[in-house]
Amino acid sequence: MIARAVAACALCLLAATALARFEANVDSKTLTEADTLRLTLRADSANVSGDPDFDALADAFEILSTQRSSEFRSVNGQVDGSTAWTLLLKPKRTGTLVIPSIALGNQKSQPIDVTVRELDPQLKRAIGQTVFFETTYEPKQTYVQAQSVITRRLFYLNGAQLYGDMPSVPEVPGAMVKSLGESEHTTAIRDGRQYGMIEQRFAVFPERSGELAIPPASVTGSVRLATDAFGGGRRIGVDVTSDPLSIRVLPIPSDYPQDAAWLPAADVELLEDWSYDAASGLATGTPTQRTLIVRVDGNTASAIPPLVVQLPDTVKAYPEQPKLGESQTRTGIVGTRTESTSLVATQPGELTLPAVRLPWWDTVHREIRAATLPSRTIKVSGPAIAGTPVAAAVPRDAAAPARQPTATIVPSATGPRASALEIALVVALAVALLGSAIEFVRRRGANGLRTLRAPNVEARAFKQFTRVCRGGDARTIRRALDEWLKVRYGGPIDAATREFAREPAAFAALDALNAHLYRRDGSPSFDAPELERCVAAARKRPPATHSDELPALYPST
Repeated sequence: MIARAVAACALCLLAATALARFEANVDSKTLTEADTLRLTLRADSANVSGDPDFDALADAFEILSTQRSSEFRSVNGQVDGSTAWTLLLKPKRTGTLVIPSIALGNQKSQPIDVTVRELDPQLKRAIGQTVFFETTYEPKQTYVQAQSVITRRLFYLNGAQLYGDMPSVPEVPGAMVKSLGESEHTTAIRDGRQYGMIEQRFAVFPERSGELAIPPASVTGSVRLATDAFGGGRRIGVDVTSDPLSIRVLPIPSDYPQDAAWLPAADVELLEDWSYDAASGLATGTPTQRTLIVRVDGNTASAIPPLVVQLPDTVKAYPEQPKLGESQTRTGIVGTRTESTSLVATQPGELTLPAVRLPWWDTVHREIRAATLPSRTIKVSGPAIAGTPVAAAVPRDAAAPARQPTATIVPSATGPRASALEIALVVALAVALLGSAIEFVRRRGANGLRTLRAPNVEARAFKQFTRVCRGGDARTIRRALDEWLKVRYGGPIDAATREFAREPAAFAALDALNAHLYRRDGSPSFDAPELERCVAAARKRPPATHSDELPALYPST
């Protein structure tokens, strides 16, 4: 029994001795700054869990690749093995560099000294003429939140071999970066020599004024120099790095309108589209869709502010959720914002829609400009709408005509025949009464459902709003507010917002939040506790019902 215990202890000691053998070796202790170094770490065990800690190498070397392999041996029935890690290293500087001790569990390898020599200046020059970067940007001066296009080009001669892909979109602190398409491969002439060229383009949008630093890009590879003076075509490893860039970012000009949202761009277009026939005009109670499109060359869709559209009292507006889109060109980002609104005229005659104006800053000519749509006068026919006919509240289907409520008038067998005008008036009256009845039932039903289902949902939305109101940023607070408005009032968000802003205090708090979000930099911060108090007060008021307004074009169920 004692003999067995002694044998087991001996085996444990042998196993510990085997695991203690963790060694490091390099393929060369002398190299140039253009060469790579192969480091091999070996543990005399095939059952090793985990990998060594390579972080200690980061100070003096760049790790280009790492491979792990295991080897098993069987001698006289006894199975043995080893585990090896092979690293390809690139020295970061010249001089005497130390490969420090590498840890594997409780074991450490021995340190190794290597000598890195500088390349011959003539050889450096020959490599620099074989493969190199060019980086440019336009414009040379830009504005905060405006676009700068960075063009990165890599030139290479025959014999240059690149490892891996081109660098990806750079990460620029304090700026948003968007790629402008895939890398393009072509050829170019430099100093009378034809090079292969890889071109990348990025759009950069700085978030603050001052100096914006664009970090350098680098690729690794090798070149073959055909000149006998450099070894008769010997292939040499290279690390090609672009020059860092610094872009001057200007603040918002002092003469830019204080009450206008900051919109820097190369060009801005404001377009309009209608669904009605201009020759025949509009009919009262019949919805028509007006679509306004803002196209911005040189900025993102999120930078386009909502349009300020003033409408006369004789038209009801039902806006849809705006649609944002972006596309990429060689010259930069093109953002679009599409706002569609269903309009319903309530009075016959001439309907005049005021002009629409969107101020913006021309980054090319450095001046204030405005995209405008002229005022439009539309002929409206039909009887005036005093009530809320259902016919005006049902949108037209794109594939089929709208279904209208109908009433049948049976003329008296003995009395005079009713005129067409009298029939039309009776039909209109019947439609109006039917619409009022349906709307009354709908509102009562919706209120009943809201009474049964909405309290818990509304309470959760309010709780989420108060949480972000006490610790979130302005955009997060606005999103939480919109969620609560939709749950509290139902229907389109614009109608819910108008209902909430009926009270002067709520209107002022909401206006301050919008000013903070959409106006120029430097707008005073809004009073979040005041907005929270207004929301809490609105919860105590029952939602108002307006019998003198048309019902929503797209009523929620």
